[in-house]
Amino acid sequence: MVGLTVIETVCVDEHATGYATFQSHNQKVVSNRHGIFMTHIRTRNEPYTAQQWRLSHSPDGGKSFVTLYEAINATSAPAMETDEQDNLYLARPDFLDGHAYLYRFLAAEQYARPHVTPIPYGSAGKYCLAYDGERQQLYYFAHNNTFHAISLDGTVRRSIHLLQAGPDAVLQYPLLHLDRAGILHAAWTTQRRGQYLYWDIHYLQSPDGGQTWQKMDGTPLVLPIVADQHGPTDRITLDDEFDVHTWLSNCLVKDGKAHFVYLAQTQPPRQHYVRYDLQTAQRDVDIFPDFRGEGIFLSSVDGCLTTRAALPNAPLYCVLAHAGRIACLASDDNGETWYDYAMSEQQFTHYAIGGCRELTADGYIIGSFTDRLGHPLDPFAASHVYFFKIQGGVSSARVIRVIEEVGTFTLEFAEVRGQPSEIRFRRAEEPWGAWQPWATTLTVRAPGRPTHFQLKSRLGVVSGAYAIPH
Repeated sequence: MVGLTVIETVCVDEHATGYATFQSHNQKVVSNRHGIFMTHIRTRNEPYTAQQWRLSHSPDGGKSFVTLYEAINATSAPAMETDEQDNLYLARPDFLDGHAYLYRFLAAEQYARPHVTPIPYGSAGKYCLAYDGERQQLYYFAHNNTFHAISLDGTVRRSIHLLQAGPDAVLQYPLLHLDRAGILHAAWTTQRRGQYLYWDIHYLQSPDGGQTWQKMDGTPLVLPIVADQHGPTDRITLDDEFDVHTWLSNCLVKDGKAHFVYLAQTQPPRQHYVRYDLQTAQRDVDIFPDFRGEGIFLSSVDGCLTTRAALPNAPLYCVLAHAGRIACLASDDNGETWYDYAMSEQQFTHYAIGGCRELTADGYIIGSFTDRLGHPLDPFAASHVYFFKIQGGVSSARVIRVIEEVGTFTLEFAEVRGQPSEIRFRRAEEPWGAWQPWATTLTVRAPGRPTHFQLKSRLGVVSGAYAIPH
């Protein structure tokens, strides 16, 4: 579509399994001052005990990747975090001994070798990891119902049974997110007992690093907590969505709102974007059955939510799929409304689109996915693993009126997107004028009518040149 931001894609591995980026909401791509890092699995065996996995590194902003480390002991791609010292932390369960393992790759050692420590009884097929800089610890949550707080030297500080099986369903896909206030948010998809059916989606939070847990409204909870709708936690899915697959794609908390994206395979399917106000514990936005902008319809069981958490009211981005293409919607009002932002030129047989929750330092949305090359139902078919990046913070606007007076031009703008903070003008191919504060109506003093304008967003990203109609 004309006017959209480009999604850059780079093939990282041409010889991978179709499950290479499995568990899309588990963060497998991170960025720090040393570059971009990414995990995926390359091979698959039926008991998931001897799968080759790889940690890749790009020092050039995602243009190319080299292998930092690989081994043949994965259940699926390790979850990953990075800290302020640029160290890497990877979590990997092991089905052979029943434990999970934390891999620490230290920046001071140029990531030369991992320091590996066990997370006792942490093995489970689905799992997630979150980093807490203030408390100097990591959180590991696995679908065997266990939750672990781990110090940055690999010492397990606390292990609990957070959840327990419910009468109808059991924990299946866990997710963690730590917000800027230090509140840890947990969400999960359940599976129907004895049946391949993703049953419902739930949420709870911890204000103290996993020591105590509560509902969204602050009601304290007693452990272990029943995982399905018979338990006390906040249920995100609707009453008529139990008997169809419902799958949580992603959850992210920003500026006092909890954002959820999930797919309910009703007839017709419902692609939900859901927002909760954490002060009132009320659901204040629910966009379904279509989650769309002007031309992009996001529809996928997997995807990512991304923002710049430290910047209040920063744009929020959601990456899923549209008609076989990787696509992105953006919101300037914390999820109240959404607009078309980016889409890949190439179509893919995409699987497990996932990304980093935080924009990179230079303002990019980054992530990964598997292209099953036209064989969506054959996980053993040769597949490609892709890295993607999208420049965030690109502003746009349309001039709807120009009023010309002696020595001045007043311009009125509409369809303003991407939170512009400054604007500048030029005439034809002449040099750009000075930046000036943005306004939807502003007056320019110039000897001749400007022909183009350029915007700078709150994230500091400069747009392309936009024409001013005559």
